[in-house]
Amino acid sequence: MEFNGWWNMGGGGTETVTGVANENLPSHTENICSNEKMLFTGQIANLSRELIHVTFTGFGSAMAFHKHDLRAYESIQLYNAPISTVSIHVPAGLTCGIHGMGSLVTAQDEDEYAIMLAKSGLFEALPNSPNFNTDSYTRTNSAAAATADLVVSGADDDFAAYKITASVDGANVIDLFWTDSANGNINFIGQLNFAGAGTFVYDFPDSMMRNPARQGGKLRMTTSTAANTTLDVIGHIVVAGQ
Repeated sequence: MEFNGWWNMGGGGTETVTGVANENLPSHTENICSNEKMLFTGQIANLSRELIHVTFTGFGSAMAFHKHDLRAYESIQLYNAPISTVSIHVPAGLTCGIHGMGSLVTAQDEDEYAIMLAKSGLFEALPNSPNFNTDSYTRTNSAAAATADLVVSGADDDFAAYKITASVDGANVIDLFWTDSANGNINFIGQLNFAGAGTFVYDFPDSMMRNPARQGGKLRMTTSTAANTTLDVIGHIVVAGQ
């Protein structure tokens, strides 16, 4: 056998891929092996919380090699696979992080090729979703009946909330909700009805709570009175590839 080197998706291993309008067409395609006697052993992983698909293309009669779904944080592992290209299918309008790496080995004769193919395989791995870092701390104060932004995501990231603490010095009703970048598509988290001074804490420890609007979305609140109100939000700004 001859070792031909390493393969890293996009040259660096981790790439962000944006979906195209026609989801049946690949959003990203890369060449892996140059001939059918060159075999690939490696892994493709979905680093996002979105469902995506990968298509592996072979050689000759095995051109349509395999199309496979990758769930959130799932990876697909290949052993001694004779594939020529890999294509990534991301839903239209979404940007997802993909990690790909592997090694390339070429069989020197038919016997080696037969032995390597006998040990080929395709396997799935789905670990628990990761808990994001709690490295975003935001405090918002209000002394009026108003609507205010608590966290505003950028065009290429969204927000995962870990803990939200609401404190008031008098009677107040607070609504907490997610929106998109234009303050539309409202998704309520909950309503806090204070009869007087007090504090309430929301905890989202299990992988944290994400904005359904994803990139560019906002975490917002409304207050019903002029009581002094403080909202502390702890979480993580999640880039599109996470």
